[in-house]
Amino acid sequence: VGSKRPIKGPRSFTAMASTQPQMYGQPSSDPAAELQRQMATAAAQQAAQQGAQAASQKAKHGFYEIKAYIQENPGSVKVMCFLVGLTLLVFSILGVINPFAVFGKPKDFLANVYNIIFSVLICICEGKEDWMKSCGDLQGKLFQRCFFLATQTGRALFYFYVGSMTILLLPSGFIWTLIYIILGSCLCLLSLLMLFFAHCGRCLGSSYGQMGGSSGQL
Repeated sequence: VGSKRPIKGPRSFTAMASTQPQMYGQPSSDPAAELQRQMATAAAQQAAQQGAQAASQKAKHGFYEIKAYIQENPGSVKVMCFLVGLTLLVFSILGVINPFAVFGKPKDFLANVYNIIFSVLICICEGKEDWMKSCGDLQGKLFQRCFFLATQTGRALFYFYVGSMTILLLPSGFIWTLIYIILGSCLCLLSLLMLFFAHCGRCLGSSYGQMGGSSGQL
């Protein structure tokens, strides 16, 4: 009867302190994995930056390469081509509106619509480069997409086609017929002059060459 049971006391505070509670819903903090993720992100960003720089340099190189091969006309020829193209644009718009009833056939109306487009292209080709850059670099974009217009021979053949089509338009009034014949003849003569400068200019010691030379602009 006098025997006493041993009393079980609580666990020691040292053992309780050594056991940490398990937390759920929190990511495990692994320094090695975090370092790998940071290195992978930095590598991806660096690769993207290098790709963007390479694409930009390639585009600039292509533009400068095309610009280097753009052949310009002498200053006086450029001025004449620009003025003839601008005059053709005005009379072609009048031909489409037809306020004087000088065009009575549908084919004449269509020819004047084409002449509006062609005359705008002539003005862009022969216009001053600073003007074209202020208008969204129309000249550079046109030469990139229609490279034959960037060469003197290509522009000359294009001008000859537009001039011959303008001569054959022949409106009903005498004054209008004379105006269209003069405009078409000027374009044809200027195109022949451009071909002469392009293929025979060096034989005569002319300095007409590529863009960046001594050729003038408007």
